Formats: sequence, C-alpha cells, structure tokens
Amino acid sequence: MSKDLKILAVGDPAVDVYVDPRCSIISKFEDNTGIAVSFDIVPWVDYYGTMMEAFVGNRDYDIVMIAGHLWSRDFVDKGFIAEVYYPSDNKYDRDDILPVVMDEMMIGDKTYLFPSFCDGHMILYRKSVVDLLGRPFNKVVTTDELISAVNELHGKQEMDGIALKAHPSEILLDILPYLRSEGVEVFDYLTHKPSFNNSKGLKGLEKYLSLREFAPKDTAGYGNDEVWHMFQKRKVVFAVTWGGQLGTVMDDRCEEPWDVGFSTLNTPWNVTWSFAVNARSKRQQDANTFLVYITGKEIDRIVGGYAGSPIRKSTYEIDGHKYPWYPIHLEMIKDFAKPLPKMYNAGAKMGPLYTHLAEAFQNKKTPIEALSDAEADILKIDEEDGLL
Repeated sequence: MSKDLKILAVGDPAVDVYVDPRCSIISKFEDNTGIAVSFDIVPWVDYYGTMMEAFVGNRDYDIVMIAGHLWSRDFVDKGFIAEVYYPSDNKYDRDDILPVVMDEMMIGDKTYLFPSFCDGHMILYRKSVVDLLGRPFNKVVTTDELISAVNELHGKQEMDGIALKAHPSEILLDILPYLRSEGVEVFDYLTHKPSFNNSKGLKGLEKYLSLREFAPKDTAGYGNDEVWHMFQKRKVVFAVTWGGQLGTVMDDRCEEPWDVGFSTLNTPWNVTWSFAVNARSKRQQDANTFLVYITGKEIDRIVGGYAGSPIRKSTYEIDGHKYPWYPIHLEMIKDFAKPLPKMYNAGAKMGPLYTHLAEAFQNKKTPIEALSDAEADILKIDEEDGLL
C-alpha cells in the first residue's frame, strides 16, 4: 500500500463508525484501491485549533472534517480547502443526498464538501413521565412549551427536569433556539454583524438560564457525553442533543429504550459535518476517490444506524421503520432547521459568544454584561479585519 491518506476527524459517534473494525469500512476501501487510510480523531474541545494547524501547514492532513456551513465560506475565502468533484453515475446518485444538505456543500456554483452526518437539535424525553402532563407533547414544540414541561416534571420519579449542554465549548448552540424563539439571530444574515445584544436577545438568554434550577447541579460542565449518559440512566426527563448522538443514546446501554420519545424544536439549528480536502494536500485525487466511497448509499445506512443522522433520502426511506427518530429528524432537517450565515472569520467571531455566555451561566457576570461583552469582542474582531 501507498503512504497513508491522512484524515483529521472530530470526536463524535458518527466518526467512530468509520474506524470500527466491525463495520470494515476502511479495510474494504484499502483492499479495493491499495490506498491506505488513517484517521486521527480529536475531541471537539481541541478540534478547531488542531484543524487550523493543518490548514497553515503545521500538521499533515489530506482530508479535514469541517462543520459545514458554519466554516465553509471562511475556509474557501482563505484558500484552506480545495474544490471537490462528485461522480455523475446512478450508483453514487448525488440527487439522493437531501437537497438542503447538498446546498450546504457548495459555495456559489462550486462544490467544496462531501457530507458525513447531521447535527441538529433533537429533544429526547421519557414518555412515561411526560404522560403525567395530561396533555400531548408534540413532535415539534416551542422553547416555551419545553420550559413549561420541564418545570412541571422536575423531580418526578426522582429525575431532574433537563440536562443542559452548557459546557463552555457547547453552550452557544444550546442557547441558540431560545434566542431564535424571541426573533433574534446571533448574526445578521446580510451584514454579518452581531444582532443579539438587545431586549429580545436578553429575554431568550434569561429563558435558557431559568432552566438551571431544573438541571443537574454540574450541568455547566456537560457536553455530549454527559448529556447522553444522564439521559440513558434515567437521571433526567428531557435532554436536547444533536441528531448525530442519537445512535449512541439509543444503544444497548440505554435503560428502558421503549420509553424514549423524540421531538424537535420549532427554532432549531442543524449543521452537516462534512469532509473537505486540504488545499495543501498533494493527494487530492486520492482524497476525492475516498470521499466518494465513504459518502455512498451503503455507508450512509451504516452511519445512520450507528450514529443516528443519515444524509440521504434513500436511507430514511429504507430504514425509517428501524429507527423511531428518523421521521422527526428528517422533518427537523428539511422543514425547521435554519443555518447560521456563511461568513468570514466565523470561528473567531463565535468564540466570544461561547466565552461570555458560559460566564453568564456560571453567574460570573450578568446576562446583560455577557451579551454586551460578546458584542464588543466581535466588533473588535471585525475592526481588526477591516470590516468596520
């Protein structure tokens, strides 16, 4: 075999499937092509910095996973990622990829990404406890409806009301639906300027912060793993997590899986974690060949069953009866999720929001101070970039 095709990937259940020897995904490709492949899987909290080192040449990776529309415009503008090419044959069937996902793979009329899995807001709940409400808990709910249910059910069956994904590396996107429920976006879609520091943004943030009293005491440190663990073990009635975590939540460690219900918010966000070819790679053709293979129909079904969030229409049609969350997950992606703007320096501009919102959650500053400080830091970044 030739020298390894090196891939930098984010630590997530949907990535574990690629390297799980039981699935034989990599070995089949290596056997059929003679191209050796190696994955480096890096935890989310360390991922952005590692990825940027790859783009500036301090680390050697041919393929880099990126958070779809969240980073794509910035990385294309900076010349970090190369254009990619999809086959036109019926076997690959590009048209089978959900249109909203395929749109995320493109900047203008050029394609830069291959889709791996989706991460959108999904609500998990214990049906036997939610039945105590005496009213339906719908497939699509508002943040106010969720807050009301959490409030009423907190303490039932010795369970906390909700697990919040409030770790400083996660909190912005956990709060985002609450801001959107008040009619606020974090960035203006035309100007890309911060648009959250106002009375509506404050109201959304305060609603999220009101859930602290119904959450486990250590929820300020919760990321993906802590949330699914608490939900699996029946420690919380509700959890809002990513679609790409549902396969893990519902694995054989989940207590009473038949008692789990699935909903989504009417103001969710979704991103398609995707593969990009590093513009510095000298093996771009091999990289493209591998990405065609790993995003085909057969592997999408494997990824969907393993992680919970496929990206092809055919997977939802064939396996919808096997995975009870597939119908509402598909509805979330197609009908309710709204992306953030594709903007320059997106990663840097998001950073202050994570930092200051976490400080508000930890009572280190008031909500008003958190929003004001985040806005000031973002405007300073724009000024340094010459965008003011």
